Amino acid sequence: MKEQKILLKGGTSDSLDIAFKKINQLFSQERKFIAHKRYEVTNSNHYTSFGISTLRAIRPHISGGIEFTSTDLTQSSTYDGLSDVYQKTLWRSLKILFASDSRLTLHSTASVLSIPVYRYGFEIKPKSVNITNYYGSITDYRYYTDKKVDDEWGTIVSSSVTYGYVFYRQGLIVMTNTGSNNQHTFLGDGNWDYTNRGFTVNYKATKAVEEVSLLCHIPKDEFNVMTNPSVLESTSSFVRQGFVTASTFAPYITTIGLYNDDDEMIAVAKLGSPLKKSTITDLFINVKFDID
Repeated sequence: MKEQKILLKGGTSDSLDIAFKKINQLFSQERKFIAHKRYEVTNSNHYTSFGISTLRAIRPHISGGIEFTSTDLTQSSTYDGLSDVYQKTLWRSLKILFASDSRLTLHSTASVLSIPVYRYGFEIKPKSVNITNYYGSITDYRYYTDKKVDDEWGTIVSSSVTYGYVFYRQGLIVMTNTGSNNQHTFLGDGNWDYTNRGFTVNYKATKAVEEVSLLCHIPKDEFNVMTNPSVLESTSSFVRQGFVTASTFAPYITTIGLYNDDDEMIAVAKLGSPLKKSTITDLFINVKFDID
């Protein structure tokens, strides 16, 4: 960034110039690593806070050789979020997904939680899904867990019984079973009425996170003047109060601001505790932050 100067005046002494430092590229480092971020979504916040949609899938019935009717194509499968997703069309799409593995069974009805890619990253972390489905009073609920089958998918089980599936890399959780409580896990009473029929889902996203490390060099003969506005005699004056002009006074470093080339602050780093500025040795402070 361009060098800027802040002008401070101390008593009868000359003006003091304080420069913003440009970070040496040799002192910057970047590395990528995989991280798992935990999410908790419920029937009340899944879409408004996370953009996650709840959908219904129903198996088409062939009658007279016609599998879909005009009514089928107007019955939306989603309460919020996705649009133009129809119940029977969704079921057929799931069937294609299920058909690749004989170990999966898609029943005539299913409820689906569709997680957008920016909420799960590379994949939902296997064995990280936990679901609580309330189907009566607050004491009437079923608790499900995720049991990994292979790298692509796992089963949603409760008491060793399979009630659904999770497709890790598609961000889909599909509840399908002959029991209506299980078919409607994400649909409330079947029509998105969540009165005493809510759900809670916990899962972990798998994301590649970039860590940036910047080594800030503070020479012993620079940044030796306190810049906190509280040391000024008045808000309209740049004259410092006398107690900070003594040769024995040393400021403490509490915060480091990072700026771009347009002089805009883009990050703030806070030290764990104030660090006294030395006039004898140089200081190096390593600032780290993650880019998700």
